[in-house]
Amino acid sequence: MANITLDIFTPNVFAQMKIRTKKTLLPLMAAVGMAGAANAQTPAADGYTALPSGIEYKVIKKGDGTRKAGIGDQVEMFIHVYLGDSAIFDSRKMYNATQPVPVKMTAPTRNGDLMEGFMMLAAGDSALLTVPVDTLLKGNAPQMPGMKPSVGQKMVYQVQVVSVRTAEEQKKYDEEMAGKQKGIDEQLLQEYFKKKKLTPTKTESGLYYTITKKGTGANVAAGQMVNVNYTGMLINGQKFDSNTDTAFKHVEPFTLTVGRGQVIKGWDEGLQLLSKGTKATLYIPSALAYGSQDRSPQIPANSILIFDVEIVDITDQASIDEKKIKDHLAKNKIKATRTPSGLYYTISQKGLGPNAAKGKKVTMNYTGRLLDGRAFDSNTDPKFGHVRPFDFTLGIGQVIQGWDEGVQLLQIGTKGTFYIPSALGYGPSGSGQQIPPNSVLVFDVELTGIE
Repeated sequence: MANITLDIFTPNVFAQMKIRTKKTLLPLMAAVGMAGAANAQTPAADGYTALPSGIEYKVIKKGDGTRKAGIGDQVEMFIHVYLGDSAIFDSRKMYNATQPVPVKMTAPTRNGDLMEGFMMLAAGDSALLTVPVDTLLKGNAPQMPGMKPSVGQKMVYQVQVVSVRTAEEQKKYDEEMAGKQKGIDEQLLQEYFKKKKLTPTKTESGLYYTITKKGTGANVAAGQMVNVNYTGMLINGQKFDSNTDTAFKHVEPFTLTVGRGQVIKGWDEGLQLLSKGTKATLYIPSALAYGSQDRSPQIPANSILIFDVEIVDITDQASIDEKKIKDHLAKNKIKATRTPSGLYYTISQKGLGPNAAKGKKVTMNYTGRLLDGRAFDSNTDPKFGHVRPFDFTLGIGQVIQGWDEGVQLLQIGTKGTFYIPSALGYGPSGSGQQIPPNSVLVFDVELTGIE
């Protein structure tokens, strides 16, 4: 299954660090408050059942499933979210109305955690789940527009469960579907090549490509920044995007760092076959594109994608960032330690005990700045409006890569500073107006807790 990246609903920049989980409902989870949940259930009004964490649920239609979802299961569902009378999320619209949202079940951790409610449901069930807004806000959920505390307002989740599979069942299912689709894609591609009288080169992964104009110099390498012109189309010739066709209203080179997962696998692989000035066509089977995910109405599930591409320029952003950081450290007479990834750090106060480790829940204080000194976020400065400890699970992609690496260098009580190259931050996309593309980030941090 492909990964979907969704921004958290919150106004502050730090909380908008793009959390990557396997097709999870991050905008929704971020709107859910967060303390352990037991299994006891009590009757509530209007046919709802109340769960210990504050969630109430009601099964509207019972499905054919005989086993409720459990921790570790993969659940597919359609979900519609309301705040009061306002609809704020509809997976049927987001996923082109055909594909359910896959969600991996994890243990409920906080009050109002949707996982607790989801685990009351089986395949085929349709249900309503409600969470009081006050519960969310007390659990440090970000206050979304329209939230009204102390008036009894509730967040309502309308859920239709399509399937419930164990991890083993899901793996087997994914392998079966991928195998079938691989054969389908190969047949369609061969028919297309025959019709068009093409003889492209095939890579080991199943990607095909042709070179229409050779470039100069070395091929693009992973970690390098490239500017690309492109036009994307389906195998039937229908265009779905282009940065050279004015019809798509963004005629400018597209910039990305290759090999960082910022684009589909077919691009990350295909661009590394090309040098500056090369013009080529990539024929990308669905497994190297968006797979079974409906990307948009223009790109249905299991679509083979064809891209005409041109490498306009190649820039080694890592070298640029390295120079920026070294110049900053030298100018300010700072002695920092460098890790193999390019992260620099200093320790101003040593902590006690073992270092934070992957999988541990950590609690942090922080202030984030650009190299020019401009602060863009802080959970200790009142002007940013969220003076409270920040906690997350370390090493699973809930924060930018520079944090996931850097925090593992710290102990409880440690104070230090991270100098994070853009590839370990927000890369060429940046984040909002405060963090421009390719920004080196500086974070003053304090590790206050490890669980």
